[in-house]
Amino acid sequence: MKYTLIRNAIADTATRNAYNALAAATFGLSFENWYNSGHFSGNHIPYTLMDGEKAVANISVNTMDVLYNGRTRKYLQLGTVMTDPAHRGKGLQKQIFNEILKDFSGKYDGLFLFANKSVLDFYPKLNFKRADYYNYSKTVAHKPAQLKKLDMSNGEDVAFLKKYYAKGNPFSALQVTDNFSLLMFYCGSFFADFVYYIPQYDAVFIAEVGDNSMTCYGIYCDGGSMDDILSAFPVKNANLGFTPADTTGCEITKSQDDDTALFIHTTGENIFTQPLLFPELFHT
Repeated sequence: MKYTLIRNAIADTATRNAYNALAAATFGLSFENWYNSGHFSGNHIPYTLMDGEKAVANISVNTMDVLYNGRTRKYLQLGTVMTDPAHRGKGLQKQIFNEILKDFSGKYDGLFLFANKSVLDFYPKLNFKRADYYNYSKTVAHKPAQLKKLDMSNGEDVAFLKKYYAKGNPFSALQVTDNFSLLMFYCGSFFADFVYYIPQYDAVFIAEVGDNSMTCYGIYCDGGSMDDILSAFPVKNANLGFTPADTTGCEITKSQDDDTALFIHTTGENIFTQPLLFPELFHT
């Protein structure tokens, strides 16, 4: 059977629809709203094998700037790795991946992906090595502060978020910069109810808040105290979705989650020899 490889399937309506159909069947996902939102950028590049008009296999390349230790690196994060069940066992993923390696040769500092437990034995065959990453949490001493929820369907609030994202997260040791598009993939959908502004600290805060704990995915502001900002929420514990620059008072645990296993390709650098957590807002 002969397949056609489409580089950047999302750029054409017919191939984008086919890509979305495969993503919906595999993961229950569609990228159409993101594409039409005005926030989509060329950083998300699906490499899609087509059987006629049907998408049967895909690996998406996500290009990103990663700031770590004072230097910005060019990283590639692979995602939306999927194959139609009727076309599995034919080496299609390896075929796509080899094309990606050829196209991006010499154009990246690091290449990585997150994989679930069903494919842990597959990626080493493509010269990926599993790497450790770490989770961070802190006890929170609540000090009430005004919280304003931002409306991600409101253009002014989205522009406000964009302005604060440009400031960066001063409390994170590892940041993805200049990628508001990917931030809006989450904040325009799954995390639309998680975006707050705290006037007292002039900070935008993205967090999923429960009864006694929360997961803080990002804090965007000019500076200040992370502990003070965390304390604005009425919880006792904060899980951090990024690597804190200051780990004082943090509980640090190595992740044992096989459903978000980190794999680093041997053609690039591996900064995860250090106890790091890649920002969860920028997983693909």
